[in-house]
Amino acid sequence: MNINDLTIYRTVVQTGSFSKAATALNYTQSNISMKIQSLEAIYETTFFYRGHRGIRLTPKGEQFYELVLKMLHLYEKTFEIIHETEEQRGVLRIGSMETTAALHLPTLLSTFHQAHEQVDITILTSPSQYNIERVENYELDGAFVTGPVYKENIMMKEFVCEELVILTSSKHKPIKHLQDLEGSTVITFRHGCSYRAILEHWLHEEGVRPQNRMELGTLDGIIGCVAAGLGITLLPLAIAEKYMATQALTLHKIKNKQAHIPTWFIYRKDEVQSPILTYFLEAIEAYDYPTV
Repeated sequence: MNINDLTIYRTVVQTGSFSKAATALNYTQSNISMKIQSLEAIYETTFFYRGHRGIRLTPKGEQFYELVLKMLHLYEKTFEIIHETEEQRGVLRIGSMETTAALHLPTLLSTFHQAHEQVDITILTSPSQYNIERVENYELDGAFVTGPVYKENIMMKEFVCEELVILTSSKHKPIKHLQDLEGSTVITFRHGCSYRAILEHWLHEEGVRPQNRMELGTLDGIIGCVAAGLGITLLPLAIAEKYMATQALTLHKIKNKQAHIPTWFIYRKDEVQSPILTYFLEAIEAYDYPTV
């Protein structure tokens, strides 16, 4: 068994089939199958159920997958640690909510890049729930999420605190209470978005039923639909103010609700801490942005 075998195993699990893994890794499907069979022979167990509908992990396969993710992560980070110099090189994979990426990351990443020019940064935007899962699965080094996150293997650092507001088109009637949203169309990101979960919780508490729901994948898409009068949404005040300069929008503050929500940076509680991640945590600590 070698690192390449573990990479093949991870790819099979993440793609969900031998054929897709073969395409992703530029192997033949028979080669992928042989590598998996070899691993199963080494450990004298079965990692995958195989059937007409495809493959799925056995309980032992799930345990092994968690170990593989950790082993590959440690392998990748050894190069950063062993070759650490003043000009630190490496890759930093960060997840973020779209709102945080639009509002805060340009300044934060610019400052970080000036101090660590040799570090390649990859930013992946997804709702908080997906970012949490990706951090746990070693797909990301860290992520900005709405928390807090209560998991034993996750560390948290508060980044900023946002005030959430209802955003509507400029022609929408005034909104003073959540009851004023009765019969509205709610426009949000897909399931897993923290702001969506907060808004749905608020509406449920007040017995308010939206007329329709609309899911969009981008912040610009949500803002555009709201400005066109297709519905309402819940977003940070700073984002709303940013778009109001160019879009026909109105923001509404909701009383009697805890609308000040912290954004956290989360990362794994690893035995070996990546030097690059340590530098990024220092940049977060030094980030100067008004909080409430």
